Amino acid sequence: MRRNAIAVCLLGLTILVHADGLPTGTWVLRNPLPGGPIALTVEAAGSGRKLTYKFAEADKVMTLVTQLDGKDVPVLLNGQPTGQTMAIKQIDARHVFAVIKFQGNDASNSKSELSADGRVLKVENMTPAAGGAGQVFQVEYWDKK
Repeated sequence: MRRNAIAVCLLGLTILVHADGLPTGTWVLRNPLPGGPIALTVEAAGSGRKLTYKFAEADKVMTLVTQLDGKDVPVLLNGQPTGQTMAIKQIDARHVFAVIKFQGNDASNSKSELSADGRVLKVENMTPAAGGAGQVFQVEYWDKK
């Protein structure tokens, strides 16, 4: 269950990756998970972007560096591999599609949209339901700090 929560958190800010340059700064999940608030810092990393997620519980920090090209990149938790990868594909200036894999198998995906004013992210997540019976659809919102 914790792995799914982390996957959902990763999906949450994938919209930040867009053509005109990733809006750097900090974003916060509007309705945090039971473990507490989650913040994301976005910064330039060469020609790509580094995403750093900070979880309130137990000083957990998750990072990934993406070139925004739809290729799988490793997800690290406190600097250690998690078995997860994330592929972020830019669709246009305000829309992104992302796929998270766990040990090479698709685990979830998301469609994300940045508001016209650049302050709110709407993320639609699809994850497999428990027992493999269909999909779970979830919408979340992230606010720029």
